[in-house]
Amino acid sequence: METIEPRFEWAMAFLAVAECGSFTRAAEQMGCSKAYVSKQVAALERALGAKLLHRTTRRLQATETGAMYLEYCQRLRETLSEAERAVSNLRTEVRGRVRMSVPTTFGMEFMAELLLALRQAYPELEVELDLSTQQHDLVAEGIDLAVRFTRSLDSRLIAKPLAVLHDWVLGSPAALRRHGTPRHPRDLAQLPCLSNSHFKGDEQWLFMRDGEQEVVDVRHWLRVNNYPLMKRLTLLGDGFAKLPAFLVQREVAAGELVRVLAEHELPSTPVYLVFPDQRPLPRKVRVAVDFVAEWFRQGRCEAF
Repeated sequence: METIEPRFEWAMAFLAVAECGSFTRAAEQMGCSKAYVSKQVAALERALGAKLLHRTTRRLQATETGAMYLEYCQRLRETLSEAERAVSNLRTEVRGRVRMSVPTTFGMEFMAELLLALRQAYPELEVELDLSTQQHDLVAEGIDLAVRFTRSLDSRLIAKPLAVLHDWVLGSPAALRRHGTPRHPRDLAQLPCLSNSHFKGDEQWLFMRDGEQEVVDVRHWLRVNNYPLMKRLTLLGDGFAKLPAFLVQREVAAGELVRVLAEHELPSTPVYLVFPDQRPLPRKVRVAVDFVAEWFRQGRCEAF
């Protein structure tokens, strides 16, 4: 089966000959022999089934068909030149505003480093970042992309998986000294706990072990919709909380918080990068999407 590559080479040889007006000068320009150029043009004429050049001992002139084909060859050359310029200038030509929505706690933990790296890579790109616990309607509000912790996706959006979010149950060393270390999930029903009011039913914690599930109605003394405040209260208080691993790994490593019931798994939550399904995707949005996805792929957020 014939491919396009030989015809492209033949067309470029014909273009050189037609513009130079000579096989000899075309060969010099292309850095090859006159015989090779002649074979290329002859092969093109056979493939097209048309004569492209009038050859005489004194002059070389395009036929009517050749003149028409020459115009297309010149357009092709210009298109390729434009493509090369576009690729080489990609970094400097990416500009404009990108609107991004990210969950508050995640943004406070990770977005500073990510945004600074994005600015270094694309200095002409402007970012408008929204930190919120609310899930915005990206299409209606004109938001270009968002990070979502969710198990259900909007069919209007394209989603790229980024990571998986894990929760840990934790208490301070003081809490463990006062109440003891819970050995079984049901122990939490008798211990003071914090609940996140942002999530419906968060006062019921699901634990899994060896294929078995157990739901515990924790004894919550406070419901609050902010993870950083919950962490602070857990550090200072005498109760237990269920918090994202990425938020507390440093405190656990330092011994300021203690992970309990580690042998029991809690439900994990997929993390997605989502953006409206629009084609073609604006270059500024495509660059931001690819950068964020690559950031996660390289393991920059090791706490997940």
